[in-house]
Amino acid sequence: MSHNTLGNGEWLKVGQSLFSADGSVEFKMQEDGKIAVYWGGECRFQNTREQSWGNIKGVKMQEDGNLVMYDNAGKAVWHTDTAGSKGDSTVICAVQNDGNVVLYKGTPIWSSDTHKN
Repeated sequence: MSHNTLGNGEWLKVGQSLFSADGSVEFKMQEDGKIAVYWGGECRFQNTREQSWGNIKGVKMQEDGNLVMYDNAGKAVWHTDTAGSKGDSTVICAVQNDGNVVLYKGTPIWSSDTHKN
């Protein structure tokens, strides 16, 4: 895992964060079971605002293009719904300086849509 990306098979576990190259954007796997994007000192994205999951292991960037949150029992509890066929290309989850977290499978396939206005 690098400073600002997750690659195929890599995890962002509870309590861990990725930061944009300039350090202004944080993508965090929170203890309350939510993933969040912080930019400019405020939360710009959470995978859910209504629900908090306990017993979360983290999120995994899967080889099929899906970013999936798993609980400690191995059950998927949230995903980006971006799964495709395996082996098409490398999948990367990137935290960008513009405020977005973007999944790339050659081209962008999902975004947190938290970019600057």
